[in-house]
Amino acid sequence: MICHDYGDRAEMRPADQRLVAKVGRRGWAVLGIPEDDGAGSWAFTVGLWHSYRVPEVALFGLPTQECVTLLELVGDQVAAGARLEPGQLLADVLAGDYRVTLRPIADSWHRTFFGAALRFYRDTPDWSILHCVWPDRSHLFPGDPDFDPSLAGRQPQLLTPPEEHPKGVWADYHAEWVEWSREND
Repeated sequence: MICHDYGDRAEMRPADQRLVAKVGRRGWAVLGIPEDDGAGSWAFTVGLWHSYRVPEVALFGLPTQECVTLLELVGDQVAAGARLEPGQLLADVLAGDYRVTLRPIADSWHRTFFGAALRFYRDTPDWSILHCVWPDRSHLFPGDPDFDPSLAGRQPQLLTPPEEHPKGVWADYHAEWVEWSREND
């Protein structure tokens, strides 16, 4: 893991050095990714698995700062002793009586969305990440019957491998990432 200095810390990207320092101070960090060419924004935690042995968490499809703020609340719950499991409903993240649910993420999405976490964990297979999924105004989640169709593409279906993901901004983003990584490897 990056938290262990293998003698190469000075060679790390400056952003990764800042991430290591923040995780060292607080135990975890939240990275926000702004909307880019049609793909929505998202945020994800780094350090929850390292410090608390719970999965990292990602949230998609809301404004970047809102994603960050909501994941800060989840991180605070973990720091206070909460455990995170797939299928779990979390209260006290969204306003009112709305809850979020935690869903698994296929490993094949990790390189597309969570590069900083992969670098932090030095590609160790032990860490995991859950998708924090938010509901519509009727408290329904994507995939539920009668979920608001106007919100259908805002959150990716991350249990579905990228090759099988429905067409849309998230599948397009993955395809662009694959192309970029081929050109830059």
